[in-house]
Amino acid sequence: FAMNNITPSHISLALHPKQGIALQTEATEVLYGGSAGGGKSFLMRVAAVMWCGMIPGLQVYLFRRLRDDLVKNHIEGPQGLRTMLAPWVRDGFVSMVEDEIRFWNGAKIYLCHCKDEKDRFKYLGAEIHVLLLDELTTFTEKIYRFLRSRVRMAGVEVPEQFAGRFPRILASSNPGNVGH
Repeated sequence: FAMNNITPSHISLALHPKQGIALQTEATEVLYGGSAGGGKSFLMRVAAVMWCGMIPGLQVYLFRRLRDDLVKNHIEGPQGLRTMLAPWVRDGFVSMVEDEIRFWNGAKIYLCHCKDEKDRFKYLGAEIHVLLLDELTTFTEKIYRFLRSRVRMAGVEVPEQFAGRFPRILASSNPGNVGH
């Protein structure tokens, strides 16, 4: 990556082998499951940051059912987006404005929640290039199907290494709950 011939500081995007397989698959819809502490949420953050850094204009929507869970699991904490992206924010490559992370190349991560079924309509006009649904089984089928229908991509040039892999959906899950 570079902006005005300046290279951003290093950020840690290291994954374990199973996470790497999920990230590198050619499948455009992936369910990454496992027990608590298996790195599902971290995989989503790494995927969002990596793809946004490599694909100008990409729009990534990262969902948790509840806003509080979104903040606790993805924004704050030692492995949250605020900490992960701090070097790039400091260097001017990324800005974090409310529930939006803006990259130097026009890519964005939208931090979203959809508590009630009626909340899905907030995303009626969204063009979601990458849909990340953390803890998929907490969402109802109605919410999932609606958000899935917003996944499309026009006017974004995808680098050759990602040909045929976008738009895409990456969901994580533990067993049980309303969407099981």
